[in-house]
Amino acid sequence: MDSYSIKNIISYRKLDWNISEEFLYLTDIPEVFEPFTLKPDYYSYGLIKTGSMLVEVDNNALYIDANSLLVYRPNQTLKILDIASGTTGAFVLFTRKFVDYLFESFFSIAPHSFLRSQFGSHITLSRTDHNKISSLFSQTIRFLDNSETKTERWTYSAKCILLALINETDFVLNKYKLDKYDTNRREIEISNSFKNFVAQNYINERNIDFYAKNLNISSNYLHKVIKRRYGQTPIEIINNALLSECKSRLSYSDSSIGEIADDMGFESIQSFSKYFKKHTGTSPSLYRNDTLSLNNP
Repeated sequence: MDSYSIKNIISYRKLDWNISEEFLYLTDIPEVFEPFTLKPDYYSYGLIKTGSMLVEVDNNALYIDANSLLVYRPNQTLKILDIASGTTGAFVLFTRKFVDYLFESFFSIAPHSFLRSQFGSHITLSRTDHNKISSLFSQTIRFLDNSETKTERWTYSAKCILLALINETDFVLNKYKLDKYDTNRREIEISNSFKNFVAQNYINERNIDFYAKNLNISSNYLHKVIKRRYGQTPIEIINNALLSECKSRLSYSDSSIGEIADDMGFESIQSFSKYFKKHTGTSPSLYRNDTLSLNNP
């Protein structure tokens, strides 16, 4: 598999960006993305603020939502499987050459940072830490957007502030490193595995017992771990994934509501409508009509 570059990203997604082929920042989650597996030659990390996305990193399915940080590195593989409609967030993409150009190499001063593959690609954050990193991204992007004409000197500033963003992010993420003596390690593993199981099975499996059995723990313990780490119950997370997919299909597919109900594992259109209205306050047909009205004023 050939390496995939930032230049390839810009070209495939038709991005209006001609400043650098070594650095790119995204404030919009793309509606157009590669349907094939990539082998990046760059680093990337970022946050989802609203919505969710389903990706594969090194063939492992990862469900990324507003509690998550996604990071991938050169020589890993990445495939974007799905992005829920209305998903927002921010990501930076950069080559090692870009961050090594200034000062001492970041990889020398922080040899065990989150940019190392041993750290993992999906980090579940506390609400406080998510807000902190989100604020760092907002400040960085505001600076880059408001900076003067995009010249070589702008690139110099961009390298400096990107290095600051990476460094501050690493300080926040330090507590999430999976040290073998870390008492939270088991809970982190359970939480990440649960999210991955949900991403793969939420359409057909909505019973918490299924997930607990696959994780070899009790349903009660799974409930406690997930509630403690995410502030949501396992059922709420499963429902959010299911509703996100339902809304996407109602908004963007030509399938009938009956076909969607069947595809999403409901016994009948009535049970689907009852479920959807219970969780959204509106019926599937009204939701579809409202969405069509917004998209076609």
